[in-house]
Amino acid sequence: MIDPLPVLSTVELETLLAALDPLLDGFGDGASCLDDARAFLHRLGEGPETEGAEPTGQPLLRWLDAWRDAGGNRATLRLTVVTLLEERRNGDR
Repeated sequence: MIDPLPVLSTVELETLLAALDPLLDGFGDGASCLDDARAFLHRLGEGPETEGAEPTGQPLLRWLDAWRDAGGNRATLRLTVVTLLEERRNGDR
């Protein structure tokens, strides 16, 4: 079985955390709170190259899609990303 969540670098996790900022509420057009993060990542150039393209090559978008498909929301994904970043920082000591 293929892991649906690709391994993210520390920089990618930090970018994802920035995209999950609650202050971005309303940034996206969709019904999901994760659509705001998706719109933010598109603005950063993390989205598909062409309109309507599948984001399979973009790990950050794959995280958002997998999290949303599993029923998760922005708050739980943000907590997960913060935890992963803390684990990495504590592991670097």
